[in-house]
Amino acid sequence: MPLSAQSLKSMTGLVNMRFEDMDAWSQGMIDGIANYIGDPEVEKRCHAATEGIDAAIDDMLPVLRKNPDQSLLSVMLEAGMALDSVRANIKLTISGGQNEPRDAIAGCIWALVTHPEQLAAVRRGEVSFQQVFVEYCRWVSPIGMSPRRVAKSHAFAGVTFEPEERIFFMFSSANRDETYFDGADRFDATRDTQKSMPFGAGPHFCAGAAASRSMVAEVALPMIFDRLTDLQLNGDVEVGGWAFRGPLNLPAAWTV
Repeated sequence: MPLSAQSLKSMTGLVNMRFEDMDAWSQGMIDGIANYIGDPEVEKRCHAATEGIDAAIDDMLPVLRKNPDQSLLSVMLEAGMALDSVRANIKLTISGGQNEPRDAIAGCIWALVTHPEQLAAVRRGEVSFQQVFVEYCRWVSPIGMSPRRVAKSHAFAGVTFEPEERIFFMFSSANRDETYFDGADRFDATRDTQKSMPFGAGPHFCAGAAASRSMVAEVALPMIFDRLTDLQLNGDVEVGGWAFRGPLNLPAAWTV
């Protein structure tokens, strides 16, 4: 979690917050996004998170206007983007850029430790951490669903969709489609994952995909498995969520 949050602080330009706040505010927002039953307490936490982010942005505005850098906040300000749009883009980045990399780091560890033959292949250089990462994202689908509003009447597979209806695109289902993936329910870092879509597709492709790949596969996983050579599970792993999905815990043990 600290690695994911510190990286996101640097990318967004909100270096004035603690990594714990970045994590909590991101969780508050994605809980709000997935609050389809309208729980008022969840909604309250979501609003508190967005208010905290707005305060952090306000605090950084004079700093970055005086000393611009390559952070997302600074670049958007320098480009002359309206402040409301700047705030919306920063919040979108935080809602999708903190929890998913955090969970993917833990999830990839879980996948490798429970598939020792694949971890051995990684150590021999036969499988890369990038392959592990993209297969984990296919296997678990950290963002399992995305809602959309029907813009115009359309028929598909015998079903007619009417304007203003809401539909869910189930990435988690597509990523385990047996038509494209043999043994789709099996984690296999050697498989061809080109047909998977854990980061969306087309104009809705995740803008942070490259940063996530780098953070998880080029930094976190190599460091972890280089330093903790005898890493193993020390309990059961629980996975939760369906709009946003990942490990809820990772009990582990290793020799210091």
